[in-house]
Amino acid sequence: MNTLLALSFWIHLIGVTIWVGVSILMPVLIMPILQTLEPPARMKFMSGWTPKAAPIINIAIVLVVLSGIAQIPLKFGTWNVFGLNVLTAKLFVTLLMMANGIYVGVVLAKRIGTLAPAPGTPPSPQFLKTQKMLNMHSWVQFGLAILVLLLVGFLTA
Repeated sequence: MNTLLALSFWIHLIGVTIWVGVSILMPVLIMPILQTLEPPARMKFMSGWTPKAAPIINIAIVLVVLSGIAQIPLKFGTWNVFGLNVLTAKLFVTLLMMANGIYVGVVLAKRIGTLAPAPGTPPSPQFLKTQKMLNMHSWVQFGLAILVLLLVGFLTA
């Protein structure tokens, strides 16, 4: 049982490193760098980045979910999920991260792509509004990621 738990932690850490890492790096590093580029170069970067990054991030999320499910009965007991405790709070914040990530990665990304201005034309107000929403939701994802890490600290202390 200890070997299974150790492997589950290892898989969980790999997935969390990727998922939370991207959630933290996106608003702190990637988006500010993109702001230094001309709009066509931003779109070129994102259209190159997204098809490569999305499958890796999605696999990481699946690894986190499956290894997390495996850990619950081994480490905490199944009934611990149903109470008001740190584990339940972590699971709730994780679900919020997943929902926000889907909104950012699917809804807002698609909207940005369809509203993107043609080269040489000014961006529409809807495009600028969607850009602001994308930035805000990236920071929300950052905050949720930091909160998850804090809750993990409490769980492992």
